[in-house]
Amino acid sequence: MSEYDRIGQGRLYEGYAFTFCKAAFLVLLFREYSLLALSGLATLFYVLAACKGVKEWHCWAKPPYVTVFWLAVFCWEAWHFWGDPLRRLVASAF
Repeated sequence: MSEYDRIGQGRLYEGYAFTFCKAAFLVLLFREYSLLALSGLATLFYVLAACKGVKEWHCWAKPPYVTVFWLAVFCWEAWHFWGDPLRRLVASAF
């Protein structure tokens, strides 16, 4: 393996590390609301990017599926935290 290839592989690993570093920092900030906050922000920024004409996204899914997925996760988490009727029923019983 040449020096160029070794450094290229190191930069690839650093890119992965930076991605997880950003995610971990956001989880540290938002704590138990991390999935709610991050999925909402992902949805918001994907919609904004689409409105500005961006067609190529760096994600595992392609538009509009990634936006629909994160919107569904956001709605699920919002319902879980604020609208769960069973949780309210149990809480009011005690």
